[in-house]
Amino acid sequence: ISKMGGGIDVAEAPRGATLITMGGDIHLGSVASYAHLKTMGGNITIDHAEASVDATTMGGSITIKGANGSFHATTMAGDITAHLVGSSSAQRDVHLTSNSGTITLIVPKDFPMDVRIKLAYTRNSDKTFDIIDHMGLTHRQSADWDTSQGTPRKYIIAEGRVGGGQNHVEINTINGDVILKQE
Repeated sequence: ISKMGGGIDVAEAPRGATLITMGGDIHLGSVASYAHLKTMGGNITIDHAEASVDATTMGGSITIKGANGSFHATTMAGDITAHLVGSSSAQRDVHLTSNSGTITLIVPKDFPMDVRIKLAYTRNSDKTFDIIDHMGLTHRQSADWDTSQGTPRKYIIAEGRVGGGQNHVEINTINGDVILKQE
């Protein structure tokens, strides 16, 4: 489904879905195969995905309530909340990026992953930001302001391996917290 404007609401997509709108929210209830979702301005919500997800919005939040496959989510301005469910034995890579927002990722308790989190905060930001995890990731912070990206910024990096590390988890945000938890 592709629209010039307005929201898209699909209850079920057993054979996968490509949903694109130039402006409006996208809601996908359940998808059994791939999901490719894109809006130029609006929120994206996926209730349950059994396979890979690629979700992009230029302005809005992304919520993936339950994913049993790999996913990639990007927003220029908004929060990302993603919940990985199901067996920890399947290969499921995760890439989450927000240029202004908090990112929360919840993974199964025994999910084996190699994690790299990069949180940038700008000099003109009016609050402090943090990476919150309880998995023993190594945290470090840059000492100097980086001016190569325009607005001066410092970085907080968290890295580490959990279990065998077979799944790649990469999270990037600017001026937003990152919360990584297991359940």
